Amino acid sequence: MDRRQFVKISGLSAATLAAAGTLPGASLKAWDKKEKDLFGKKPKGHFSILQLTSVTDTIGNSYILRTKGGKVIVIDGGFETEQENLRARIAEAGNHVDLWFITHPHQDHMGAFAEIISDKKGITIDKVIYSRVPDDFLDREAANAADARRYYKAIDSVTEGTDILDLHTTGGRFDIDGIGIMVLGVANPELKGNPYNNQSMIIRFWDDTKSLVILGDAGIECGLKALAKYPDELNCDYMQMAHHGQNGCDEHFYKTVQFRACLWPTPSWVWEPAPQHTHLKTRETRRWMDEKGITEHHASCVEKDWFLE
Repeated sequence: MDRRQFVKISGLSAATLAAAGTLPGASLKAWDKKEKDLFGKKPKGHFSILQLTSVTDTIGNSYILRTKGGKVIVIDGGFETEQENLRARIAEAGNHVDLWFITHPHQDHMGAFAEIISDKKGITIDKVIYSRVPDDFLDREAANAADARRYYKAIDSVTEGTDILDLHTTGGRFDIDGIGIMVLGVANPELKGNPYNNQSMIIRFWDDTKSLVILGDAGIECGLKALAKYPDELNCDYMQMAHHGQNGCDEHFYKTVQFRACLWPTPSWVWEPAPQHTHLKTRETRRWMDEKGITEHHASCVEKDWFLE
């Protein structure tokens, strides 16, 4: 999916929180208790976050988390054209991926992964988690169906060395090296509008000091479905803005969920849309964040390869 295709489709904790101020609608003391009730004892692990910048200023979603003990988690990875940069960053992390999440089958999320899983070139991948969309559903986005099928073919071609999990249940918690992971959203084939984006996985990560929620390209309906089921679990420190910060989750979602900082996997032409691109709603989302009182923003086109230790 190139820029033209994207434009066409677009129309359709406490210590960290104390430094940033009290979460809206909840005291820090109340939030501490809620987190303990929801997630049990605070994890003892710690992870860093790397938000990769596109080498060609194109649309995409690409994150690498590294735990204190050296475990590596990759989320999406961007277009096929980003694969060499992604391979280089994985090599810096030891050329081994312990867990790779693919949120949904759009090329700007799974293109690089499809190339890497087909020809690893020395990279080892222990586990891949995705949520498969039914084959007959793929034709709802005719322009992207062939790419999605190639991605699934690459997944199906894996015969050894990598465990593949097609996940269709939410709410289970598992830990890697002391960090917590909970999947809050999986494929939603009953959601027919905005077809592929509304199939996005939604994932929560948390450690000894912070939490992160990945929304992928979650559309309005996908976001509201997760909000209805997991209103507390969606609260976090860092929120990856859905669909690159425009035409994703709605105002109600963002103003209901409690978070203090925004991660924008957003190229320059979406971050600051040209006047003729009125269908790109980034400025509207940014206004919601201003009204919410959020002042910490990390946009991939502004901070190259933003990194949080």
